[in-house]
Amino acid sequence: MDFDAQRFRRQFPILGTRNRFDRALIYFDNGATVQVPDCVIEAMAHHLRTHNANVHRGVYGLSEQAEVVYESTRREIAQWVNAREAREIIFNSGTTEGLNFLASQFETLTSEDEIILFIQEHHANILPWQRLRGTIKVVAMTEAGDFDIDDFERKLSKHTKIVSLAHIGNVLGTINPIKQISKMAHGVGAICIVDGAQSLGHGRVDVREMDCDFFATSAHKCFGPMGVGFLYGRASLLEKFKPYHLGGGMVERVAFDRPATFRDIPTCFEAGTPNIVGIAGLGEAIRFLRGIDWPSAQDHGENLKNRALKILQQNPSIEVLKPHNRRFEIISFVHKYAHPHDIASIFDSEGIAVRAGHHCAKPLMKALGVNGTVRLSFAPYNSEEEVEALAAALEKVDRILQKK
Repeated sequence: MDFDAQRFRRQFPILGTRNRFDRALIYFDNGATVQVPDCVIEAMAHHLRTHNANVHRGVYGLSEQAEVVYESTRREIAQWVNAREAREIIFNSGTTEGLNFLASQFETLTSEDEIILFIQEHHANILPWQRLRGTIKVVAMTEAGDFDIDDFERKLSKHTKIVSLAHIGNVLGTINPIKQISKMAHGVGAICIVDGAQSLGHGRVDVREMDCDFFATSAHKCFGPMGVGFLYGRASLLEKFKPYHLGGGMVERVAFDRPATFRDIPTCFEAGTPNIVGIAGLGEAIRFLRGIDWPSAQDHGENLKNRALKILQQNPSIEVLKPHNRRFEIISFVHKYAHPHDIASIFDSEGIAVRAGHHCAKPLMKALGVNGTVRLSFAPYNSEEEVEALAAALEKVDRILQKK
């Protein structure tokens, strides 16, 4: 059955708006943030209207209702990503906080301990590890732009403690073989951490099938609100971790004359008042994900990507960056004569929103030999008609630059 993109997009009010140039909005920046459907907006508004109270602190009805929303969302997430149990889900502000939390648990690493990253990582999966004393090793990419599994095998050793990488690269759309990487990492006693920012909003994620130890992601990448996300972690590992933030809600006993004791996982990692409204929106976003016909949606995305590639490749001034076997709906390209920001500005004048720059992946830019790229990233609500608009926008770029 063909995917009905027009019917799907009608659920997103912002997609019916016009931009500052009075052009119909064509939103191709889904790698940065995916738009929010009416049902998620309404879920957050409904929570504020009817359930707005703090959790973990009240014995009155309103607080108990908020607690139901809070914990039911945890269970929804656990089921959607196939966690073993709901307590393996920790609420936080998103992928970046999840990765920083994990790095904070390994402050005892020494220079003999090794952390393996991929050259294509987002800064959020580089900087937290650089603050540790462990030695970082970087896996190269192949000529095709993929994760170099042979280089990874060479760099694995008995000293490897952590392997941390994106499920899907945010610049090139590279899909990394997480299951194989996890198996190899576990073979030397290392843990496998997955940055899932780009993957949760594009199909079912199964953390047990991937056999990763941790999976961090953000709600705003999967039709939810900004400022909230979650971390999946194996319970057996989380039970060995220490609290990251300290405050109300996560403590069992506090006294001035003795050390505090903390509640069990996951509550011990959720100090203070959480973003309960955002969590209500996240819960609805997970239910929204459940309702999508993902095989059809993914076929639709593949068609959009292939048509966009064809349009780009017809322009002799444009170089589409690898990988050659790309499946995911992210395309990065450079123009022989134009800076990425100039292209993005001209695209904006045609109503097309794209991301331009280094995409928080400067080591990758250096490896590619470029200062930045223009990135197109698609979602199921994008249409074939929107992709066709790229041709006219590219012609305008060449016309303005007088290089055609």
